[in-house]
Amino acid sequence: MAVAENVPPSPSPQTPPTPPPPPRIVVAALALMRSALVPMLAVRRALRIAARVFPYVAFALAWAISAASAAKIVARRAWGEGSAPFLFLRALTSAACKVCTYGFLVLLVLAVLLLCGLCVAYVIALLSGRGTEFKKRALGAITWDSVANSFRLPRMAVLGFITVVPFFVLVVAGLLLAMMSHVEGSVSRGEMVGFVIVDVGFFGMHATSCILIIPALALGAWRSDQADRKAQSQSC
Repeated sequence: MAVAENVPPSPSPQTPPTPPPPPRIVVAALALMRSALVPMLAVRRALRIAARVFPYVAFALAWAISAASAAKIVARRAWGEGSAPFLFLRALTSAACKVCTYGFLVLLVLAVLLLCGLCVAYVIALLSGRGTEFKKRALGAITWDSVANSFRLPRMAVLGFITVVPFFVLVVAGLLLAMMSHVEGSVSRGEMVGFVIVDVGFFGMHATSCILIIPALALGAWRSDQADRKAQSQSC
């Protein structure tokens, strides 16, 4: 009994010290960044949809521009520059070019906003100690193979670009002939022949774009999109 009475009492477990709360500036900055991240996520969704739709719209506009340009050459040769078909085709070409330019500018603005959102998300990840994880999730899917595949052209498109080369040579030859045959105050026969050769070259370039290049690029983009969707569905 005496031995039991001399046993020292067991020390009570000590609770670990609570970490100090973060400064108010950090809390306010995190709250502000998270509130700004909500519209950035909406921009990201819009950019993702636009990135899928815009290539096909661009291909359609490029095809319309090439077809209208080829038809404009025929209309100018057949009815003159003051004819109604030529004026209509010229207005159509101008409108398609404007739509394509404005669409590209809108996509560029969305890309800049998405980049700003990624910067904000990266700052939040750094403040929360998850910078490495954010880099892996944001940039892990980007590899050299994926970048190389994005610049790989279909065979029909390559064949179309090769076919365009002789027509481009015709354009250059026609311009040289027109310049060498130029006579002050009148249009010589050599100059007229040179302009005809130029029109033939431009017509061939636009026709090749409509028949080979643009359809091949659109089909390649569609196949790549389908392959990406299939890979995402299999990974899920």
